[in-house]
Amino acid sequence: MDTAQRDSGGAAIPMLYLFDTADEVDEAEAEQYLSKLTAGEFSPLMYESKATVRSEFAQFRQMFLLIGGILCAIIGLVGLLNFFNAMMTGILSRRREFAVLQAVGMTPRQLKTMLIYEGLFYAMSSVSVAFVLSLAVGPLAGKMLGSMFWFFEYRFTVLPVLLTIPVFLLLGWLIPCMMYDNAAKCSIVDQLRDAQ
Repeated sequence: MDTAQRDSGGAAIPMLYLFDTADEVDEAEAEQYLSKLTAGEFSPLMYESKATVRSEFAQFRQMFLLIGGILCAIIGLVGLLNFFNAMMTGILSRRREFAVLQAVGMTPRQLKTMLIYEGLFYAMSSVSVAFVLSLAVGPLAGKMLGSMFWFFEYRFTVLPVLLTIPVFLLLGWLIPCMMYDNAAKCSIVDQLRDAQ
Protein backbone atom coordinates (compact mmCIF):
# COMPACT_ATOMS: atom_id res chain seq x y z
CA MET A 1 0.00 0.00 0.00
CA ASP A 2 2.88 2.38 0.79
CA THR A 3 4.46 1.66 -2.59
CA ALA A 4 1.18 2.36 -4.37
CA GLN A 5 0.83 5.69 -2.56
CA ARG A 6 4.39 6.69 -3.35
CA ASP A 7 4.17 5.66 -7.02
CA SER A 8 0.80 7.32 -7.61
CA GLY A 9 1.81 10.51 -5.87
CA GLY A 10 -1.42 10.66 -3.89
CA ALA A 11 -3.83 8.72 -1.79
CA ALA A 12 -4.30 5.09 -2.65
CA ILE A 13 -7.92 4.32 -3.42
CA PRO A 14 -9.03 0.73 -2.88
CA MET A 15 -10.53 -0.85 -5.96
CA LEU A 16 -13.47 -3.19 -5.99
CA TYR A 17 -14.02 -5.62 -8.82
CA LEU A 18 -17.10 -7.82 -9.18
CA PHE A 19 -17.41 -10.65 -11.67
CA ASP A 20 -19.64 -13.61 -12.27
CA THR A 21 -18.92 -17.00 -13.77
CA ALA A 22 -20.91 -18.91 -16.34
CA ASP A 23 -21.36 -22.11 -14.37
CA GLU A 24 -20.25 -23.98 -11.26
CA VAL A 25 -17.12 -25.39 -12.91
CA ASP A 26 -15.90 -21.90 -13.81
CA GLU A 27 -16.82 -20.72 -10.32
CA ALA A 28 -14.68 -23.45 -8.74
CA GLU A 29 -11.74 -22.58 -11.02
CA ALA A 30 -12.07 -18.88 -10.18
CA GLU A 31 -12.18 -19.76 -6.47
CA GLN A 32 -8.93 -21.71 -6.77
CA TYR A 33 -7.21 -18.99 -8.79
CA LEU A 34 -8.22 -16.21 -6.36
CA SER A 35 -7.30 -18.36 -3.40
CA LYS A 36 -3.76 -18.83 -4.76
CA LEU A 37 -3.51 -15.16 -5.73
CA THR A 38 -4.42 -13.92 -2.25
CA ALA A 39 -2.79 -16.73 -0.26
CA GLY A 40 0.44 -14.94 0.53
CA GLU A 41 0.86 -13.34 3.94
CA PHE A 42 1.88 -10.02 2.41
CA SER A 43 -0.59 -10.08 -0.48
CA PRO A 44 -2.28 -6.68 -0.88
CA LEU A 45 -5.28 -8.40 -2.43
CA MET A 46 -8.27 -9.89 -0.71
CA TYR A 47 -11.47 -11.39 -1.98
CA GLU A 48 -14.87 -12.45 -0.77
CA SER A 49 -16.51 -15.24 -2.72
CA LYS A 50 -20.13 -16.18 -3.25
CA ALA A 51 -19.56 -19.26 -1.13
CA THR A 52 -18.49 -17.08 1.82
CA VAL A 53 -21.52 -14.82 1.44
CA ARG A 54 -23.82 -17.84 1.10
CA SER A 55 -22.37 -19.36 4.26
CA GLU A 56 -22.79 -16.13 6.25
CA PHE A 57 -26.35 -15.75 4.98
CA ALA A 58 -27.20 -19.35 5.89
CA GLN A 59 -25.85 -18.76 9.42
CA PHE A 60 -27.95 -15.59 9.73
CA ARG A 61 -31.08 -17.44 8.59
CA GLN A 62 -30.40 -20.26 11.06
CA MET A 63 -29.99 -17.74 13.88
CA PHE A 64 -33.22 -16.01 12.82
CA LEU A 65 -35.11 -19.33 12.77
CA LEU A 66 -33.64 -20.45 16.09
CA ILE A 67 -34.53 -17.24 17.93
CA GLY A 68 -38.00 -17.19 16.36
CA GLY A 69 -38.57 -20.82 17.28
CA ILE A 70 -37.46 -20.29 20.87
CA LEU A 71 -39.73 -17.25 21.24
CA CYS A 72 -42.68 -19.19 19.80
CA ALA A 73 -42.01 -22.10 22.17
CA ILE A 74 -41.91 -19.75 25.17
CA ILE A 75 -45.15 -18.04 24.14
CA GLY A 76 -46.77 -21.43 23.54
CA LEU A 77 -45.68 -22.69 26.97
CA VAL A 78 -47.06 -19.55 28.62
CA GLY A 79 -50.35 -20.12 26.78
CA LEU A 80 -50.56 -23.74 27.95
CA LEU A 81 -49.80 -22.78 31.54
CA ASN A 82 -52.41 -20.01 31.37
CA PHE A 83 -54.99 -22.48 30.08
CA PHE A 84 -54.08 -24.94 32.85
CA ASN A 85 -54.35 -22.17 35.46
CA ALA A 86 -57.72 -20.93 34.14
CA MET A 87 -59.18 -24.44 34.17
CA MET A 88 -57.98 -25.22 37.69
CA THR A 89 -59.08 -21.85 39.07
CA GLY A 90 -62.54 -22.23 37.50
CA ILE A 91 -63.02 -25.65 39.07
CA LEU A 92 -61.60 -24.72 42.48
CA SER A 93 -63.67 -21.54 42.73
CA ARG A 94 -66.90 -23.51 42.16
CA ARG A 95 -66.34 -26.28 44.68
CA ARG A 96 -69.32 -25.16 46.75
CA GLU A 97 -71.54 -25.09 43.68
CA PHE A 98 -70.51 -28.64 42.79
CA ALA A 99 -71.10 -29.85 46.36
CA VAL A 100 -74.60 -28.30 46.34
CA LEU A 101 -75.38 -29.93 42.98
CA GLN A 102 -74.33 -33.30 44.39
CA ALA A 103 -76.34 -32.68 47.57
CA VAL A 104 -79.54 -32.16 45.54
CA GLY A 105 -79.06 -35.30 43.48
CA MET A 106 -76.41 -34.88 40.79
CA THR A 107 -74.49 -38.14 40.47
CA PRO A 108 -70.69 -38.17 40.56
CA ARG A 109 -70.64 -39.45 36.98
CA GLN A 110 -72.84 -36.55 35.81
CA LEU A 111 -70.60 -34.03 37.57
CA LYS A 112 -67.46 -35.55 36.08
CA THR A 113 -69.04 -35.60 32.59
CA MET A 114 -70.13 -31.98 32.97
CA LEU A 115 -66.61 -30.93 33.98
CA ILE A 116 -65.05 -32.83 31.07
CA TYR A 117 -67.45 -31.26 28.55
CA GLU A 118 -66.73 -27.86 30.04
CA GLY A 119 -62.97 -28.47 29.75
CA LEU A 120 -63.31 -29.61 26.13
CA PHE A 121 -65.44 -26.53 25.39
CA TYR A 122 -62.75 -24.27 26.86
CA ALA A 123 -60.09 -26.10 24.85
CA MET A 124 -61.92 -25.77 21.53
CA SER A 125 -62.78 -22.13 22.31
CA SER A 126 -59.10 -21.39 22.94
CA VAL A 127 -58.04 -23.07 19.70
CA SER A 128 -60.77 -21.23 17.75
CA VAL A 129 -59.71 -17.85 19.14
CA ALA A 130 -56.06 -18.63 18.39
CA PHE A 131 -56.96 -19.58 14.81
CA VAL A 132 -58.97 -16.38 14.23
CA LEU A 133 -56.21 -14.22 15.75
CA SER A 134 -53.57 -15.91 13.60
CA LEU A 135 -55.73 -15.23 10.52
CA ALA A 136 -55.99 -11.56 11.49
CA VAL A 137 -52.49 -10.85 12.81
CA GLY A 138 -50.45 -13.21 10.60
CA PRO A 139 -50.63 -11.26 7.33
CA LEU A 140 -49.90 -7.96 9.11
CA ALA A 141 -46.86 -9.38 10.89
CA GLY A 142 -45.75 -11.08 7.66
CA LYS A 143 -45.95 -7.82 5.75
CA MET A 144 -43.95 -6.01 8.44
CA LEU A 145 -41.24 -8.70 8.56
CA GLY A 146 -41.15 -8.82 4.76
CA SER A 147 -40.36 -5.11 4.65
CA MET A 148 -37.60 -5.54 7.25
CA PHE A 149 -35.91 -8.64 5.79
CA TRP A 150 -35.71 -9.05 2.02
CA PHE A 151 -35.44 -12.83 2.28
CA PHE A 152 -38.57 -13.22 4.40
CA GLU A 153 -41.57 -14.78 2.69
CA TYR A 154 -44.92 -15.02 4.50
CA ARG A 155 -46.88 -18.25 4.15
CA PHE A 156 -49.90 -18.96 6.31
CA THR A 157 -49.90 -22.45 7.75
CA VAL A 158 -52.55 -24.13 9.86
CA LEU A 159 -50.08 -26.70 11.22
CA PRO A 160 -49.28 -24.93 14.54
CA VAL A 161 -53.00 -24.58 15.32
CA LEU A 162 -53.60 -28.22 14.37
CA LEU A 163 -50.72 -29.31 16.62
CA THR A 164 -52.20 -27.47 19.61
CA ILE A 165 -55.64 -29.09 19.26
CA PRO A 166 -54.66 -32.50 20.74
CA VAL A 167 -52.65 -30.85 23.53
CA PHE A 168 -55.54 -28.59 24.56
CA LEU A 169 -58.09 -31.41 24.23
CA LEU A 170 -55.91 -33.63 26.42
CA LEU A 171 -55.59 -30.87 29.03
CA GLY A 172 -59.32 -30.09 28.77
CA TRP A 173 -60.06 -33.73 29.58
CA LEU A 174 -57.22 -34.45 32.03
CA ILE A 175 -57.53 -31.42 34.33
CA PRO A 176 -61.25 -31.93 35.16
CA CYS A 177 -60.63 -35.65 35.73
CA MET A 178 -57.74 -34.98 38.10
CA MET A 179 -59.59 -32.23 39.96
CA TYR A 180 -62.74 -34.34 40.28
CA ASP A 181 -60.82 -37.39 41.50
CA ASN A 182 -59.10 -35.20 44.09
CA ALA A 183 -62.40 -33.70 45.26
CA ALA A 184 -64.21 -37.07 45.27
CA LYS A 185 -61.99 -38.28 48.12
CA CYS A 186 -63.97 -36.04 50.50
CA SER A 187 -67.63 -36.43 51.40
CA ILE A 188 -70.21 -33.88 50.21
CA VAL A 189 -70.49 -32.49 53.75
CA ASP A 190 -66.71 -31.97 53.90
CA GLN A 191 -66.76 -30.33 50.47
CA LEU A 192 -69.52 -27.92 51.57
CA ARG A 193 -67.61 -27.09 54.76
CA ASP A 194 -64.28 -26.59 52.94
CA ALA A 195 -65.86 -24.38 50.28
CA GLN A 196 -67.05 -21.84 52.85
